[in-house]
Amino acid sequence: MTYREIFDAAIGHAPPSSIDLDGVILRQRRLVRTRRLGAYASAAGGVLALVLGAGLVVDRPDLQPAAPASASRPPHRKSNQHLPTEAAGRYRDGVAAALVARAPGVRWVPPTGVGRGVVPTAPARDAPAGVASEDYRNVGFSVRAYPVDPTGAFGNELSVLALAEPQPGLNRDVMDCGKQIVDSCGLSTGPDGARVRETARVMEAFGGGDVTHFRRVDVLYPDGTWIRIWLHSRDGRFVLTPEQLRDLALDPAARPAW
Repeated sequence: MTYREIFDAAIGHAPPSSIDLDGVILRQRRLVRTRRLGAYASAAGGVLALVLGAGLVVDRPDLQPAAPASASRPPHRKSNQHLPTEAAGRYRDGVAAALVARAPGVRWVPPTGVGRGVVPTAPARDAPAGVASEDYRNVGFSVRAYPVDPTGAFGNELSVLALAEPQPGLNRDVMDCGKQIVDSCGLSTGPDGARVRETARVMEAFGGGDVTHFRRVDVLYPDGTWIRIWLHSRDGRFVLTPEQLRDLALDPAARPAW
């Protein structure tokens, strides 16, 4: 005999239930079906409201978004590399010509023709040779070239950066002297309301050894154009005087036409 038979014999027949189980199940199914229909109706109403709202906006010229104004410079460009372009090459050549105009006789060596200490190891040439590319951080150009003095005794590393606006990580406060770790810093005003900062520094390699001299000029124009030009030297000799370097940074050739 099973346990169930033993319990049934002890308890007897269960009394009839007063609850209509079939009716309860039927009412529950109707309630679930009603709730589902209500949810479907709410979703359909929301979609209809969106469609009608979009139609109203389309039919209301006064609510249409304004057309973007024509920018005075190209939009920002993002990339993971410097992009050599013909425009960058023309910019480099223009800056090089402006430099030679201030220091006649200066010539150029390719990056592969420069030894340690920016000492020329290859014949100099009249045509500028160096890296010229569109800067990957924003619309602009970056140039790196190696001018050599007329006697060929020494050379410098010339770096130029021209951007549509100062960039984070590249010293956005480009007109401040208080935060600069330099030996000298001067502020002035140039043509067209440009703000000019001139800095110089002699840096010794960590732990002693090689020394690098640099002169740098930053120019910030009212439209946001930022020009940075600097010369690096190992022995303290430069192909341009500080005044000539400032004039070069303010030369129209160094300011791209965005």
